[in-house]
Amino acid sequence: MKARAFFETIEEIFLQSLKDELNLTPKPGCVDGHDSGPHADMDYDVFLSSISSLKGYFFEIMMISNTPKSFADTFEAIRPIGMIYERKMYEATSGINTHKGAIFTLGVIACAIGKIYYDNKYLTIDLISEYVKKLCANIFDDFSKEEMQKTNGMRIYKKNAKHSGIRYEAKNGFKTALDAYDFYKEVKDFLRTFVYIVATLDDTTTINRVGESGLNFSKAYAKNVLNSKNFSEDIIAMDKLYTQKNISTGGCADTIELVYFFKRIDDFMVSFMKDFLRAKEARWKIITDAIESYKMPIITLNLNIKGMHKDKYEFAPLYSKAKTLLASYDLVYEDSDAFTAAYLAKSDAITEKKKFVSLEESYEYMRFVDIDVIDRSFAPISRSQLDLPKRTCIVCGEDRFTCMREARHTQEEFNAQLDDALLNLDK
Repeated sequence: MKARAFFETIEEIFLQSLKDELNLTPKPGCVDGHDSGPHADMDYDVFLSSISSLKGYFFEIMMISNTPKSFADTFEAIRPIGMIYERKMYEATSGINTHKGAIFTLGVIACAIGKIYYDNKYLTIDLISEYVKKLCANIFDDFSKEEMQKTNGMRIYKKNAKHSGIRYEAKNGFKTALDAYDFYKEVKDFLRTFVYIVATLDDTTTINRVGESGLNFSKAYAKNVLNSKNFSEDIIAMDKLYTQKNISTGGCADTIELVYFFKRIDDFMVSFMKDFLRAKEARWKIITDAIESYKMPIITLNLNIKGMHKDKYEFAPLYSKAKTLLASYDLVYEDSDAFTAAYLAKSDAITEKKKFVSLEESYEYMRFVDIDVIDRSFAPISRSQLDLPKRTCIVCGEDRFTCMREARHTQEEFNAQLDDALLNLDK
């Protein structure tokens, strides 16, 4: 999937996750689909307006983060975008802070996804967390700035660094949200997961409203509700009590948004892989139909690129260069976006295979290309059938399949070799 389409899809997941959190009801200490909880200045419609104001934010973050820049430089690059959309939020809500926390937390995650895309890695929740840690490694440096000295965040941080809210969570890769997602996968219940978060998170919005004693009360109460045999009744009572006691759980809302997001990303990846396999099956049918129709072997050309995105524009030169080796062959099928094509063979499968093995060994860039020959019985011709040496690993030069099976090399090592091949393509 190309960057724009991929990022547009992920942005919809971000926006839907915000709506999921808003619609979760009853949600003690927060605005939900039933009422405004302890937030007299907010309501459901204000939150919807706020969410609408953020459309485009996550896409912009991912696009600007799709870069070779360092993690520190990338993090600095997204700050102005966050400030712009924070102003848009305030304009949409007439000055009410509805999603300032989400602008930061989900913005950092969008930044991580942009960099993951650039690095051509498979998108996983754990990888997002690792990238967030790298992006936020120096996040507490802000507290050395003069303008931060009298803020609530600084006051709480000085008293207890763990109570530094979203900064602490981000620096630790949103571990609380990851733990909450693990809890969700056990119980399959978002309301119970929200109460679990209330019971475990040192929510700075709660501290700001009702102090340390209020936080301790909130966490203890939530634990009791979580362990209750009458959860559905007790959470309603909890919702009413938190309104009466003016307990806000805004940080918990930011965290359940992440849980919703993680769930939707996992679902997306399952769908992504299914689509990938369906496309692969469709290409194979085109190949077998061509063999039956022409009564000749078929030669296939594919990029041998490790990672999720084999359609990234920077791979195009490799594909175009390899196509020149097949310029004299009749094209049967091509998906130029996926950098894959099929050609009608000119002679028997064995002869064609020997020819293209020789070409694969003759050019450095061909290490990133697979040219296979499918014989008339629909079987690929292997090097071993011809007593030819196996293809070597792109990184170390040893047996390629052993390295793949044992995962001997990192994506970074592979990318370094790929970058070198692209730089030397015309030499």
